[in-house]
Amino acid sequence: MDVEKASLASVLKILRKQSGYGFVYNSSYLKQANPISLRIEKKEISEALQLIFTNQPFNYIVNDKVITILPKRTPPSVGNPKSSSVSEGLLREYPEVRGRVTDQLGTALADATVRVVSDAEKRGDLQTKTDHTGHFVLRNVPDDALLEITYVGYLPEIVQARPAVGDIVLKAGLSQLDEIVVVGYGIQRKRDLTGAISSVKSEDIQKVAASSFTSAIQGKVPGVMISQTSGSPGSSASVRIRGVGSTGGNQPLYVIDGLPVGGGSMGMERSTDQVDGLSIINPADIESIEVLKDASAAAIYGSRAANGVILVTTKRGKEGKAEVNLNAYTGFRQLWRKPEFLNAEEFATLANELYQNSGMTPNPEWSNPAGLGEGVNWIEQVFRNAPLQNYDLSIRGGTAKLKAAASLGYTDEDGTMIETWYKRYTGRLTTDLEVNRRLSFGGTLAFASTISKAQQNQVLNYGIFNLAQQYYPTLGVNSVIDGSSAYYTTQADNPVMRARSMDNQLRNLRLFGNIYGELKILENLKFRTNIGIDGNNSRTMAWEPTAIRGHYRNLQAYLSETYSSGFNWLIENTLTFSKELDNHRIDAVIGQTAQRNESRWISAIGREFANEQLQVINGSKADQRQAGGAAGAYSLASYLGRVNYAYKDKYLFSVSLRRDGSSNFGPRNKWGNFPSVAAGWNIDRESFLENANWLSQMKIRGSWGQLGNDAIGAFSYMSTLQNGTAADNYIFGATQQILTGTSLVRPGNPELKWETSEQFNLGVDASFLNNRLYVVADYYVKNTKGMLINLPVSLESGFGTAPSVNGGAVRNKGIELQAGFRQMTGDLSFDLSGNIATLHNKVTSLGVGQPIVGPTIAFTGMSASYTAVGQPIGFYRGYIVDGIFQGNEEVDKNLQPNAVAGDLHFRDVNGDNRLTDADRVNMGKPWPDLMYGVNLDLAYKGFDLNVAINGIAGNELFHANKFSIYPIKYFGGSGVVNASRAVLDRWVPGSGRNEIPQLKYNDPNGNYTTISTFYIEDGSYMRVRNLTLGYTVPPALVIKAGLKSLRLYLSGQNLYTLTRYTGFDPEVGSNNPIRAGIDDGVYPLPRTFILGVRVGI
Repeated sequence: MDVEKASLASVLKILRKQSGYGFVYNSSYLKQANPISLRIEKKEISEALQLIFTNQPFNYIVNDKVITILPKRTPPSVGNPKSSSVSEGLLREYPEVRGRVTDQLGTALADATVRVVSDAEKRGDLQTKTDHTGHFVLRNVPDDALLEITYVGYLPEIVQARPAVGDIVLKAGLSQLDEIVVVGYGIQRKRDLTGAISSVKSEDIQKVAASSFTSAIQGKVPGVMISQTSGSPGSSASVRIRGVGSTGGNQPLYVIDGLPVGGGSMGMERSTDQVDGLSIINPADIESIEVLKDASAAAIYGSRAANGVILVTTKRGKEGKAEVNLNAYTGFRQLWRKPEFLNAEEFATLANELYQNSGMTPNPEWSNPAGLGEGVNWIEQVFRNAPLQNYDLSIRGGTAKLKAAASLGYTDEDGTMIETWYKRYTGRLTTDLEVNRRLSFGGTLAFASTISKAQQNQVLNYGIFNLAQQYYPTLGVNSVIDGSSAYYTTQADNPVMRARSMDNQLRNLRLFGNIYGELKILENLKFRTNIGIDGNNSRTMAWEPTAIRGHYRNLQAYLSETYSSGFNWLIENTLTFSKELDNHRIDAVIGQTAQRNESRWISAIGREFANEQLQVINGSKADQRQAGGAAGAYSLASYLGRVNYAYKDKYLFSVSLRRDGSSNFGPRNKWGNFPSVAAGWNIDRESFLENANWLSQMKIRGSWGQLGNDAIGAFSYMSTLQNGTAADNYIFGATQQILTGTSLVRPGNPELKWETSEQFNLGVDASFLNNRLYVVADYYVKNTKGMLINLPVSLESGFGTAPSVNGGAVRNKGIELQAGFRQMTGDLSFDLSGNIATLHNKVTSLGVGQPIVGPTIAFTGMSASYTAVGQPIGFYRGYIVDGIFQGNEEVDKNLQPNAVAGDLHFRDVNGDNRLTDADRVNMGKPWPDLMYGVNLDLAYKGFDLNVAINGIAGNELFHANKFSIYPIKYFGGSGVVNASRAVLDRWVPGSGRNEIPQLKYNDPNGNYTTISTFYIEDGSYMRVRNLTLGYTVPPALVIKAGLKSLRLYLSGQNLYTLTRYTGFDPEVGSNNPIRAGIDDGVYPLPRTFILGVRVGI
């Protein structure tokens, strides 16, 4: 440090940057400081402070890394008895000092620390905490003392002691440099991080009234793509961090309070809806969420971290009087956009046109379309405004030795589709006990019970939603198709009757818990052991009465029941070392873990019930019963270690290694090593930036590492056997008896191992203008090696399924940028932040394997999704449509043998005058080029406003639902069905229309059964994800009612969506990467309106 006539404030800023120490002072005192001229080089902090405060009217107190600056006392006058007594330490004291601590909104701050400080010592015996109203009382306080008030998340304040201090207003802290961030097996200061970690705190989660925490963080974390898989209440979300690295498992690892848990979905019988497997977590219980995105942050989790890691830390007890909080809200949901379908008159008109175009006789019942009027709007019949309610009650408190917290939660949501609903009950209890200064224990016990009802088969022509699209507006609400007319397909059930007659429920109970013990062996050495359990039991039931004539066509009552259970246990032992010596600081952890997961399920199906009121398997006909079951197990043994080193808090280094042994892999590859190295440079602490007042902090960081993906299923390395089929049976002996045989259907691969993700990350963290403006930028490259693929097999081999090998490779790379600006001016404060991320996904190798073909689209016999070298995973492959043939002359010029005027014109890409597979090209991809989010928080006096917007751009969607809602002809059998009002713009002779082909009963040209760009649409969207307006009642009013705080709020989610997509919702989620972006008509997402209240007692 080299300064000339510098102010004390500027010198302290330089010292803060170079030392990492914080300063607490009353800014008005510094006006009395003398200018400082000095040169300091290679001095300890204590020596530097002595030089700086020489000839200054201040003293200072050093406590840990916080330095409190206080004015010196006025020297006593000679001959003055009172002054003489002061010099002897006999100070006059105030019997009581009273005051109140609030934030800038006037809200009382409970448990704020108020301590007496003098000019030369910190009077630790004279301190207290504020009560639930923010008030405090201190007794026997020296008359010249100062009070230091501190509270987590706020800037400290120093005031002069007096009997009536009045209100002390704390300002929210702008600096986040010393914020504590949860990392794998420990915590770190944010300023010391060398990895790419994004954090979402409890207050941000609570701004969104959602039953799932994934919904609450959507759009808040750069590089994380979250898509809801369905609008059904309680449904799961698809979460992908930094792209897609495999055609298999791509979901991140979830770690709840240190216990890795399954985050998958729970399926429902005969439904595509997936219930959220993370329902064990009530968002109201969450303290923070950390998303570990790069190798440096995630390598400590080894073979399960390739897709990123999400750490969820729940709230625990804290010292102080018990705090009771209640959050309750109620509201309703509705479709954010109702799809429009033909009314009765329009349907009859177009159905008649279809039959006439095909040389067929129209239905006489539809001969007078105008007389049919509007008819029945089946979308209005099936969808509704659905009520919801939620209640969360919590209590937290404790002493210095024992802290506890407990919570209960209840969620009740009806679906916007009739006969769908979701209920959840949650509870959580945590305790932390400090036996003595060396030994402590604690634990958590939580449960979640969910009950939900969905509707069956919500894919293409089978489900309630699709029936509402296709059923006839000319028929009444109680109508039934009896098969007597070929104009009505018997597959088109009355959607209302079907929904009310069928039942499909999932009941789940999950129990989660852990206990820990921690022993401080030495001052810098701690041993910790943690034991966790995660138990899960579920039951699914699907019932179809005989009266329902659905897709299954058996006309017999049907009952299916499945029972499943899982148990996951974990034992962890870690040793943590932390030491700071002069300019050197080291933190290290080594550990050993063992984890096992066991699961079992059993199912039964029964048909033909003598009494359909007796809905149990034994009520079905004996020869119509089927049963099945399976069991699975997974074990993981691990050793881990990490060392973090800092020199002068300026140069940062980190290295970690995890060694995993997994039962999922072959005997030759049971164990794998997953290393990472990282470095960081707090460049703002360099001498050439010490006078840069515009810069608050800047850090450059980089990392490299290897992570694993073991989500391939248990025992995939082993051969698969099959028995019980006719092909497996054999004839034996003289009696030619047929015996049950077993065949090998898939050969094993003892070389099978995890997919390895090699990752590189380069990032910059910076803040400016006294930390009011901040920027975080990252560039990453993820190379997945050893992606599982299936080798081609010859027919002569006899194998029905090819063996899996580690032969593929995928690259994901992108740039992430997050920025924000915070400002407080008088009663107004605002926080504006945004994030943006790019993504480029490409398959770089499939070894000797062939392109991976995705599932076929119903009724087409073709797949829309492919995975090939040089292309993204799951890109859409098909024919390019060059509009519609407007006349026969145009048809004759192109060799499309079955085409006539009004048909789609498929492009002959290679110019060989034939339409073959070689003409199929990349039509688009499901992965966005760009993801973004914007968040705004405003507060003025008691009012607060939160606005959250997110979106994606540059992706395409495969609108497979067009197959159901455009042709009018039902391709699954005879007859016609209703269609979208978009069909009003179909091609007719002389119209010149160029998008929707002519209506015909048959489709020889394959207009709808050919995978083509006809189905491809822009999937970009921007969505107002959340808007919340709240009002906090002044404390003076709520205290009279015996309350601590009271806040009222209005909230809305999915209020507005800007998109060019013509489907029902552009947010098409799927956990299957080779089926991503394919919209086949799933349950639409809702818009939500909520009125709520938060009460503190």
